[in-house]
Amino acid sequence: MKLVKALLAGAAVIALSAGSANAATIIDFGTGSAGAGGTVSIGADVTGSGIFIDTVTIIGAPVNNGVFDVNGAGVCPSGGSGSCGLLSFDKNLNTITLVGSIPALGILAPVNLLSGDLSGGVNVLINNGVTGSVTASGKDQKARELLTAIGLDPATAFAFFGFTTGVNGTGQGSPYTAISTDITNTSVPEPGSMALFGTGLFGLAGAIRRRFGKKA
Repeated sequence: MKLVKALLAGAAVIALSAGSANAATIIDFGTGSAGAGGTVSIGADVTGSGIFIDTVTIIGAPVNNGVFDVNGAGVCPSGGSGSCGLLSFDKNLNTITLVGSIPALGILAPVNLLSGDLSGGVNVLINNGVTGSVTASGKDQKARELLTAIGLDPATAFAFFGFTTGVNGTGQGSPYTAISTDITNTSVPEPGSMALFGTGLFGLAGAIRRRFGKKA
């Protein structure tokens, strides 16, 4: 019984060590105070262009956690900086891109803050041709400049992102105006951390075999 308790405690320590060495980082882009802007067209294809993104929220990064302004070519009617990044996507082309800068993180010129695909699917909900939403998910790559600024390896992989944009029209159907957008995802465990965890479990299994082998 003592052996079992010791092994369970050892497994817990290994798991906690692997987890703490690689805490997940969340990156969340949103409309912020930018207000409505950009269009969403829904028909044979589902596309979005010029959609305002004014903030990024970073949680769990090694450095520079917080909420930061996203600037760019978009002229935001209510954004504090007067400009914002622009999001675009295309279901048929299987693409999504966000172009902008984050001056507070040293990203002064607009870059592809994220670019990726919509491989997780695109769903559309429209109520009476007036209001509704588009939701999508897929995989993306973050800008090297962004990941470096928050202390992550530029090669850090991220899980599927979740993307939602509310739309509002005139009751005449497509195209709609994007009124509120959120796109967020979380970093995935590093292979090294998972290997550490697996090695520890193999070590524990070996200890069990040796202990019970001596009793046999």
